[in-house]
Amino acid sequence: MAALIVPAASASAATVVSQGTGRLVETSLLSSNVLDTLVALRGAVAVNPDASGDVTVDQPLDASAIAGLIGLSAGSTALFGDNGIIRLGAVGQYAQARDDGSSSAFSGAVSAAPSLLGVGTSVTGSSVGSPTAGDTASLALGSSSDLVGLRVDLGVLAASAQQAADGTQTGQYVLSDAGFTVDGTIVSGALGVINPALNTLITLANASGAGLTNPFASGAVELSLDDLTAVAGVASVNDLPPGTDLLSYVPTAIAQKITAQVQQVLNAASAFATQLKQNVLTLAAGVALETAVATANATIVPVLNGLTSTVVTPLGNALTTLAQLQVNVQSTGSDGSFTQTALRVGLGPSGSLAAVNLASATVGPNAGQLAVPIAGPESAVLIGGFVVLAGLVLAALVARGRRARTVGTARG
Repeated sequence: MAALIVPAASASAATVVSQGTGRLVETSLLSSNVLDTLVALRGAVAVNPDASGDVTVDQPLDASAIAGLIGLSAGSTALFGDNGIIRLGAVGQYAQARDDGSSSAFSGAVSAAPSLLGVGTSVTGSSVGSPTAGDTASLALGSSSDLVGLRVDLGVLAASAQQAADGTQTGQYVLSDAGFTVDGTIVSGALGVINPALNTLITLANASGAGLTNPFASGAVELSLDDLTAVAGVASVNDLPPGTDLLSYVPTAIAQKITAQVQQVLNAASAFATQLKQNVLTLAAGVALETAVATANATIVPVLNGLTSTVVTPLGNALTTLAQLQVNVQSTGSDGSFTQTALRVGLGPSGSLAAVNLASATVGPNAGQLAVPIAGPESAVLIGGFVVLAGLVLAALVARGRRARTVGTARG
């Protein structure tokens, strides 16, 4: 009797050589019915079943898929498109499943594909709405009349996942050139006191040629990704733990930004007043400006000292209720698949209204050469015959050996 011994690990292994999926948008709001009719929303799915050739899939969002996304809503809030929360530009979906049991997947800004997948990789792009020029994604939440209004512009957003032939799984993501614009009634409460004082000071200083500007003239505070990572205490966004909510750093970053930029204006006005006082012709203007600086300080400093209670705490509570922006989300499925997601957008407390994964890449489970068919039905019959024949030959040799030993014993 002949038996093919299979390694125990393959009992739960995949039944394909390799596989990968690059998917731009994943959300529970996309029902199976929608996915059945809008195939592009399933992503770029590459499956290599038998090592008969590398499989590469480049799947852009077509017009129907884009229309399907624009039609999604969380309650009365549209999720995608120019009238929605999320706009995407020049983004693509790509996956490759190779004969050696390795695979790769990608989604996001097509400009990031060469750096994440390899030089020369080309991914077809498409857009959903019109994000800020040159950006991969723009997100708009709340408004200036709400407790918090937030606009996020992401220059580059992308993710990739790789599974090597030896089974090692890794993920990478890119989130760069990000800008955050924050307004709303919480921020305007502080700026409502600061701005008039700054404007009076700036007007007087500029009358003598100072050339100062109010950084909060728009009524909003502008933050960079560096501002948020500074609060987090890390050098770059790549140093943040997987699943970190970027918005958790916004309230403190707002307070620090307001304080720093106000101090810059006050210090510049004070320095200019000192300069004016050194010239007899501008002495009077310098003295007047010096007095104006003192007046502005008297009005503004108490506001700055109270930002923790007036801005940081209430803004943190408002943002937690409004949304979450989790970066570098990683997960491993029960089947052994690995998924890298660049950004997870949650709406409502803990994403209770909707959760949307943007730029995801999944690889595995890959069985490698274990999934390659050894032979077809016809060859299996032949192999079976050979096994039987080999068994008969082996039995004959054993019998002959026994007879030879018997004869030898008799002669002895």
